[in-house]
Amino acid sequence: MKMPITRIPTLDFTFRNDRKVKLAATLASVVRRIPAYRRALQTIKAVVRETEPDVILNFFEAVTGLYALTTRNRPPVVAVAHQFMTGHPDYVRAPGLRFQQWCMKQFVRLVGSGSARVALSLYPAQDLPGKNTKICPPILRRQLFELHANPNGDFVLAYLLNHGYAAQIIEWHKRNPRTVLHCFYDKPDAPPEFKYDDTLTFHRLDGEKFLRMMAECKFVACTAGFESLGEAAYLGKPLLLVPVENHVEQRVNAVDAVRMGIGVTDSSFNLDRLAELPDTLANDGYRAWLGRADSILLQTLEHAVNPVEVEDHYWEAEEPNAVSH
Repeated sequence: MKMPITRIPTLDFTFRNDRKVKLAATLASVVRRIPAYRRALQTIKAVVRETEPDVILNFFEAVTGLYALTTRNRPPVVAVAHQFMTGHPDYVRAPGLRFQQWCMKQFVRLVGSGSARVALSLYPAQDLPGKNTKICPPILRRQLFELHANPNGDFVLAYLLNHGYAAQIIEWHKRNPRTVLHCFYDKPDAPPEFKYDDTLTFHRLDGEKFLRMMAECKFVACTAGFESLGEAAYLGKPLLLVPVENHVEQRVNAVDAVRMGIGVTDSSFNLDRLAELPDTLANDGYRAWLGRADSILLQTLEHAVNPVEVEDHYWEAEEPNAVSH
């Protein structure tokens, strides 16, 4: 977007060994940074007073949720996130991790406080007027829709949210040296490409390059981030999902993807599990659902700004269509 950017601190996870979420350290970090979050809240208020926007669009940022909760006489706030599906009665639940799931629900509630909510979902579901929540397809990068998927890919593409998982990739590769692997990771100071050997190459994170290679690959092995699921499903690429350890949101994402039939899940990058996957996904229904994202998001923004004009049709009941995969 060609507009000025104002940076503020926000809540983030603390990891152990670059792969496992440390809950206690994460909470301690949040407490230490409370003064910074207070300053961030004042910064948001100042920017809003200066720019006088018609609507504020919040992509799951906690301080903006706190702003919406505590500020009167402000523009309407529309909060957009996959995490708002956690409050949907038809959404999946992850086994175990009850305390983490409870904490996530409270955090999601904070982020969406005082806001119209757009819950991004891989499949249609009923809107929740009582929670001011509209269900919307994933909002994916425009570059994705310009790609043509190769149905005859001959390599595995891996995406690691944390570079600590690289050791698992290397360990599997040593036992299976004939399988061609391309792996994107966040290792600090990594070169654009590091050729481990003839069939394993590590790549520094590069969004456009990753998408191009996803269109050409046979399978995708990745941590269970929502956008990666949505992009792979669009391109018809079956998934091996390895949720980040102790990361409840990713655990739920993986359960949801398995229920949809777009992949399998494991606690490690055991690429032997790829043998359980089909060569490609039947995704016509999912692609049709994605095509509605722009209209639903625009309708939500219009309703936030002019609720009286849009209200008559905004919450009209619509039976969700089944999505074939």
